[in-house]
Amino acid sequence: MTRFTVDTIRAFVPAAQRPYECALVYPAVFSERQCDRILEHAAGLATDDAHVGDGIAEVHHDAGIRRSRIAWIPADDSSGWIYDKLAAVTSRANRSYGFDLIGFTEDLQFTDYSDPGAFYTWHQDGLDGELAVRKLSMVVQLSDPDDYEGGELEFFALEASESDAASDRRTLMRRRGTVVVFPAFEYHRVTPLLSGTRRSLVCWVGGPAFR
Repeated sequence: MTRFTVDTIRAFVPAAQRPYECALVYPAVFSERQCDRILEHAAGLATDDAHVGDGIAEVHHDAGIRRSRIAWIPADDSSGWIYDKLAAVTSRANRSYGFDLIGFTEDLQFTDYSDPGAFYTWHQDGLDGELAVRKLSMVVQLSDPDDYEGGELEFFALEASESDAASDRRTLMRRRGTVVVFPAFEYHRVTPLLSGTRRSLVCWVGGPAFR
């Protein structure tokens, strides 16, 4: 899609098959200052009620499935550095997944959970309709974990686990500047916000449909 992504993402091929993980967590990808910089950029954007659907043409608002505010950050001279950092993380994560990727297929989505009860129920990001091109999803944590309660990013495949490793993963996912990468077909959700504000970036890396 843009000069910021394709060559970098294609540069890495998995060296060996690794045990499958439904989500990979990379802490401290973005510094505190960089998170502030993204929030400053997003403050000038118009937000809209988040929508649901299987593509550009078939979208609608449904507060019973998803309640938050979103805006879009296209790739340009002011945001290219964000795309570059996320492309590098994509390359690293894809050493484990080995997906056929072509680059970012959509603009970055800035998401704001600030109304008490804001949430996003269990869902997948890809596989159907126009969204079938999505292969990897990425979430960037922009808020400090002390700034909100609730609003947890959860994965269906991990919720049954009470191991120390699972607990550590949940803690890391809340840290400011962390990037979480996962296949777009993995079921995940954001639990209802209890208080405060949680802000994040969400993006998708696309490729040929899964076969």
